[in-house]
Amino acid sequence: MSYTPPYKITPKITSLVSKISEAVGSFNVQEGLRLHRANRVKTIQGSLAIEGNTLTTDQITAILDGKPVIAPINEVQEIRNAIKAYELLDVLNQNSMDDLLKAHLTMEAGLIDDAGRFRKRGAGVASGEEIIHYAPPAERVPYLMGDLFDWMNETEEHPLIKSSVFHYEFEFIHPFSDGNGRTGRLWQTLILSKWRPVFKNLPIENIVYKYRKEYYHAIEASGGDDGCTPFIEFILGVIDQTLTIENSATRTPRDKIVEQMRNNPKITRNELAAMLGITSDGVKYHLQKMTADGVIVHHGSPRSGYWEVM
Repeated sequence: MSYTPPYKITPKITSLVSKISEAVGSFNVQEGLRLHRANRVKTIQGSLAIEGNTLTTDQITAILDGKPVIAPINEVQEIRNAIKAYELLDVLNQNSMDDLLKAHLTMEAGLIDDAGRFRKRGAGVASGEEIIHYAPPAERVPYLMGDLFDWMNETEEHPLIKSSVFHYEFEFIHPFSDGNGRTGRLWQTLILSKWRPVFKNLPIENIVYKYRKEYYHAIEASGGDDGCTPFIEFILGVIDQTLTIENSATRTPRDKIVEQMRNNPKITRNELAAMLGITSDGVKYHLQKMTADGVIVHHGSPRSGYWEVM
């Protein structure tokens, strides 16, 4: 392997990789698919908002539905392009530089003259008005990107780490005149979705936007003796938080009842109602349905018995 990006595998990274892998395994896929549209809107809104786009999720939903929106023309175009770019996740090859150029062309069509082509001038990463990183000279970009994709093709690193390293290295190189942030975040989602398809439906970019100051700080803090380690730790923390939020959102009342019964087999209907935030009659309905489906069994008297999860 001709080039290996510098980074260290810290205990924090190892712990996050293990935690995320476990969370992905327990993710409610069917509920995740149901939330696909809403999460795609949140993903696009978050990713573009990091770079100044002001459109709301309601406006993006309207654009997705083909409805007119009163907003700056260039911001509407950014949203339309991003919608098309994320629709390419199923067909893009994570290890293909040609596909990266295709994705950038889609993301920046009608916005810049050199969409789909590497920059020909200097560039940098800005956080507000402050330049936090000056990118390598334009003439080095094709070679640096070639080295990065060679590493991508050859590395046996875990996809969670590989995608985070790529994300940082991509932003460090800053290969395009514009759209680097949104394209880099799209590509990390692509790499993760090839590992576990559920990542196509997770609005990671929305959480990155929430912590955008920390996002830029992690980029700025990387590049020293520890390489991009700070960025890997940050972005894995974002993925972990996204999964925690989405797992909570996709868990059904049945899932929550089963969890509570495993923790306390003698839990009462009123206690379940209080924990789930629904009425006692609502709990009764779920208990009757789960009993009929053979999910749970009640032993003993109604007042002093206990529940067994089958």
